[in-house]
Amino acid sequence: MKNAMGYLACGLIAVFVSYFINASGGLLLLELLTLGFLLSSLIYILSQRKLSAAVRTVTEVAAKNDKLEIELVLSSTIFPLPTAMAEITLQATDNLRIVGEPKLRALVMSKEPTVIRVPVETVYCGVGAVSIKSLVLHDYLGIADKDITASLPGGAAYIKVLPNIPETGGQHEILRATAENSAYDEDNESETNETSLTPTGFPGFEHRDYIPGDSLKRINWKLSSKKDELMVRLDEKVSASSQIFVLDIPQGDLFNGIYMKNIDNIVEASLAMLDMLVRQGYESEFNYCIGGDWRKAEISQLGDILLLQEDLAGIRVTEDKDRFAFGALNQNTMPICFSACMADMQAQLQYLLEKVGGSFVFTKNSGIEKVAENVWHVDENMEFERLG
Repeated sequence: MKNAMGYLACGLIAVFVSYFINASGGLLLLELLTLGFLLSSLIYILSQRKLSAAVRTVTEVAAKNDKLEIELVLSSTIFPLPTAMAEITLQATDNLRIVGEPKLRALVMSKEPTVIRVPVETVYCGVGAVSIKSLVLHDYLGIADKDITASLPGGAAYIKVLPNIPETGGQHEILRATAENSAYDEDNESETNETSLTPTGFPGFEHRDYIPGDSLKRINWKLSSKKDELMVRLDEKVSASSQIFVLDIPQGDLFNGIYMKNIDNIVEASLAMLDMLVRQGYESEFNYCIGGDWRKAEISQLGDILLLQEDLAGIRVTEDKDRFAFGALNQNTMPICFSACMADMQAQLQYLLEKVGGSFVFTKNSGIEKVAENVWHVDENMEFERLG
């Protein structure tokens, strides 16, 4: 409105000049003002229909804390006329951060698209998206503006951010709970030769003290509880099935930094757990959903975790209709579910408890307390704690 009043004032001055000072000079000034207004209005109206904008990815996969760029592409079909001034505001999901001001101003002055490179920094794992939040056109005189966001084709620039694989060392409590949770033949552990005693003083297999790096499957948990220290069998008679894990990423606000950080923590906690088990010689089955497609990864060596890490870079929230839509789990093993649920997500949490039996792992920052018999917290240092 201020610019419009100023332009009108210039027109009145031109009329005043033509009547009282110099007719030809005043008329020339009035003609230029009128021509400027008409040309600005024409470009403004054409730009509303002929200007398009989109964002595209330069790098598709990145590690956390990487600095990269996305491209904002503006194109026009009104050449040789330039477009009206475009004010573009970008937005990013909270696992990405736009470096600098997210509001840009530009116009297209040639047949070729105008490409603006926008710096972006990765923050948390999973699929991040940068999109156009709004595009407002301004005429050259600053008199009119119009939001044409709804007429844009939509879409976003997607970047997959790799989760880290934290090294946590051996955490005996969670390792023991995992071993007890999986199905194995406990008769093998209790088979004894009643006529002989081992060096430990207990009838049956020979044992020795646990050494970091020993296979988790060879720990005699019953004997360890009696001696109050970890004991390892010297035999190879172990019959064990894989522990089953499920990763749950329910629908939530992707523009909420707290929830995106929670997803990042729970994904990396699940990888930390798999890494611990593999280093102990233990096999696992890991179920997760990407884009509505439930996948199962068999984890028996570190290379399997690296492949899973790459796939989890594409993790997104799972729509309610797709949560836990996987095939039947091994009935001999109760699954351990790593969930990104938070305390304020009561509907999603209740659905989780109804669909999955077994044990649950939530982040310590989730605010969820002991909602089931076997619940664990994991903090940002990947320390697991069982809730009493």
